[in-house]
Amino acid sequence: MRIESIEKARKGAKFTVSMDDGTALLLSREVILDFGLRKNDVLSSETVNSITEAQSYRDAYYAAGRLLDYRMRTRSELDKRLRQKGYPENVVEKVVGKMSELGLIDDSRFADAFIASRIAAKPIGKRELERGLREKGISKEAAANALVQVSDEDTQLELAIKAAETKMRSLRRFEPRKRQEKLVAFLTRRGFDWDVIKKTIRKTFKGDVDALDL
Repeated sequence: MRIESIEKARKGAKFTVSMDDGTALLLSREVILDFGLRKNDVLSSETVNSITEAQSYRDAYYAAGRLLDYRMRTRSELDKRLRQKGYPENVVEKVVGKMSELGLIDDSRFADAFIASRIAAKPIGKRELERGLREKGISKEAAANALVQVSDEDTQLELAIKAAETKMRSLRRFEPRKRQEKLVAFLTRRGFDWDVIKKTIRKTFKGDVDALDL
């Protein structure tokens, strides 16, 4: 294939490289310079494929940068978003690997920040935090390491009590047993373990929990 023309594209900063077979490549100035492309150059199919992949990598790299500028992301999230944008699997793997190499994505750092932000927003238990990390694509090992900071019983109990204190304001109209039942259900949904829930109920109701066998 021979290059018939290299012209500025109508939109954006790229150039249209038109071939004699009627096809055209939309390329950045950098890719054109990297491959030394000029009018009347004859390109093999292999070279065209290499040029296309180089441009796809460059586009995916900058797309990844924009996504990471918006907010922190896990390796899994970045991989998924780039695939959704239509970039080839091999290109996505290279870009995600490069972002990881540069320290722009770090699942361990993300997990720590995720836990801190979720707890700051509202007190939730270890199980709910673990579920959230799994949804973000964090590995079991990275999640376990991050959860160490909130896994001890004292921390879990402190969080559960805070959650209970807030919830109790909306339960005042119920009789004691009903309040206890609703608070147990609430703390379970918040991801607290049963032992922590029992201690929280006892503390909240000053030990008057015989009706629920706690």
